[in-house]
Amino acid sequence: MTSSSISWRRNLYIIVAVEFAVLLAYGFTSPFMPFFIQDLGTFTDSQAAFWSGVTTTVFGLTMFLSGPIWGIIADRAGRKPMVLRAVFGVAILSVATGLAPNVYWVIACRAAQGLFSGTMAAASAMISANTPRDKIPYAMGLLTMAMFAGNTLGPFLGGVIAAAVGYQNCFFFIAVVYLMGGMAVLFFTREDFVPEIKRWGTTLRSLGRLASSRQIMPLLIVLCVISIGPSVMTPVLPLIIKEMGNVADVAFTSGLAFSLMGVVSTMSSLVASRIASGNVSLKKMMVWCSLFTGLLYLPPMFAYTLVPFIALMALRGTFNGGINIASSSLIALTVKENEQGMAYGLQQSAQFLGSGIGPMLGGTLAAVVGLRSVFPVSAGLYIVAGLLVFLLLPELKRDKLS
Repeated sequence: MTSSSISWRRNLYIIVAVEFAVLLAYGFTSPFMPFFIQDLGTFTDSQAAFWSGVTTTVFGLTMFLSGPIWGIIADRAGRKPMVLRAVFGVAILSVATGLAPNVYWVIACRAAQGLFSGTMAAASAMISANTPRDKIPYAMGLLTMAMFAGNTLGPFLGGVIAAAVGYQNCFFFIAVVYLMGGMAVLFFTREDFVPEIKRWGTTLRSLGRLASSRQIMPLLIVLCVISIGPSVMTPVLPLIIKEMGNVADVAFTSGLAFSLMGVVSTMSSLVASRIASGNVSLKKMMVWCSLFTGLLYLPPMFAYTLVPFIALMALRGTFNGGINIASSSLIALTVKENEQGMAYGLQQSAQFLGSGIGPMLGGTLAAVVGLRSVFPVSAGLYIVAGLLVFLLLPELKRDKLS
């Protein structure tokens, strides 16, 4: 085995392990954020859902704004510094969130966290730049599995820890995990990066050309739409479970619901990574996975008891692996290496614009229409996304990439 193969594999496995750990910690807050906000003031359930949506929305919007800038810097200064910036930034701001005296402090911390975080985009760019082209689907499959596995256990453990030590201490634990992940990247990964000096004007024109290209623009639109779908659920799911009654610990049960969907998504990633490594059309994979995911958002709307509801919520993750692996692989395989930082920055912006819009939309729908109105809205968004991929995204000719 060559030294270069050892290097890219070592980087891949370390980054995958770190992403699993930090996304595990990041998911801690999903089951209890509305209740943490209620502890900061006298808020009703609908008000807590609204403010929880606001905190997630400002995070998504600042991620949307910062993504391309960090992508440009990554192409100038290297991808490893961007991973370190993201993990250490979240560590510091998690401590600040845990010390919040009111909901406005939480909103400010979440906005700042959006500006300085973005571990998945930074990790994707670093892996893509150091991985042989024919191994890209395999590498992105591992990274996607780490993402879903972290998201799987995170909400569940977050519910357990919140029940044991309280909501505030969860934020301090998150900070410790991110700090340890940053140290692992700092000392155990290597990047041989040669910067390409460009003027900022040239770089910004390159960013605009990339974002408006026929290969990338449709993908960014679709990623934004797809990201709205699941994030609509974030401020609403704990309250739907609470509404069912006879639930001893809502935070724990909400975490279980999020985690089971993550289990299904992780399993789907295992299957999808093998399929994507073959000669299958990544475009067709993304179309069908989007359409089927949309249909799976409808059954939970009609479940009014806890066990069927959680089971149906878990099934929503059946095709998530295919969507994420296909989209990440399409970016890696269609963008030049010296522009991949910008490409994944744009991907981050598109996804977090959707993730920012979704919780606000979910909180508004919960307050105005009703909690369960989020299900048909999410279903419709995934179906629209699948149609957009079919109509707008060009087919990738893999035989030209070897």
